[in-house]
Amino acid sequence: MQAIERMSLSNDWLTLVLLFSFISLFLLRIIDVARFQEVVSKLFKVSFLETRIDESYSVFSGFHILFTLFSVSVISLLLFDLKVFYYKVDFFSFQEFSGVFSMVFIYSLLKNIIENVLIYLFMLRKSLVYFVVSKANYFFAISCYLFILILLKQYANLHSVFIYYIAAFLFFISFIFHFLNNKNLIINHLFYFILYICTFEIAPLLILFKLMF
Repeated sequence: MQAIERMSLSNDWLTLVLLFSFISLFLLRIIDVARFQEVVSKLFKVSFLETRIDESYSVFSGFHILFTLFSVSVISLLLFDLKVFYYKVDFFSFQEFSGVFSMVFIYSLLKNIIENVLIYLFMLRKSLVYFVVSKANYFFAISCYLFILILLKQYANLHSVFIYYIAAFLFFISFIFHFLNNKNLIINHLFYFILYICTFEIAPLLILFKLMF
């Protein structure tokens, strides 16, 4: 009988993505160690009082851009894993991951641009700076924790379903904490807050999931 060569599918690209994410965290700590520690400990803070307002914070800073890229990479890995789990396959190529990453990146980019344009257009930066910075920090914090879970899945065989439940819990907790941290602003403008949630959070996410699945 003639031997048939079996082609093994490589996951080297996944290792490179995880390495890029790890290096990003290392660089973020070097760029601004105080802000990095603030982000990482965001979900563990018990106080719901406003503790820091940095009006000089910019979405165009190196720290914010690099943390956004890191978070987009982590969320893309999570959604990619969900896609693999949903279709019940053992492997997707780097091209498949690139498609997921591109959609998440475009979604994040457009969302940030539109939000900041509207804030500057209506001259709301002074009153919304803490809301915007706090929301970004919660998102970055969740990405750090999810990155650890993804590493455990890849190298310690952590089950995917466990990660999905933890991710849902983290997003839910961050939403509650974010609401409590900004309760006065939100309650005083409840209609606009609900409109914001539906327009900038729920609707784009539904479109994103529909495109991916």
